[in-house]
Amino acid sequence: MKKNMLNNIKILALTIILIILTRLIGILPWWSFIIPVVALGIVMTIKKWSRAGFGLGFLAGFLTWAGANLYFDAALQGAVLDKLGLLLSVPAIVIVLLSGIIGGLLTGLALYTGKALVAERSISI
Repeated sequence: MKKNMLNNIKILALTIILIILTRLIGILPWWSFIIPVVALGIVMTIKKWSRAGFGLGFLAGFLTWAGANLYFDAALQGAVLDKLGLLLSVPAIVIVLLSGIIGGLLTGLALYTGKALVAERSISI
């Protein structure tokens, strides 16, 4: 049980690191973080790491996107999220949660897609 938890934490940390490193390259579009996450899903399947692809991907994406929004909100003294909240007539925390959910869904689906690509290949061969 402890080994499974440790492996889940390793994959979660690796996914978060991949997302952050991809976003540090400024010329790539906003969705470019998905490409290394799909590659991680492929590697997970090839190395036979049997972990929940979508769940870990969702958690990593949610933590990264929500954390980044909270960081930028604190760095800019709440200027952007408050204005965006006024524009959409919702509190700033709703913006943080929505962006976390969107980032989590994208990352979870990307990790699951990477795992499914290799799984489908091995079945059809």
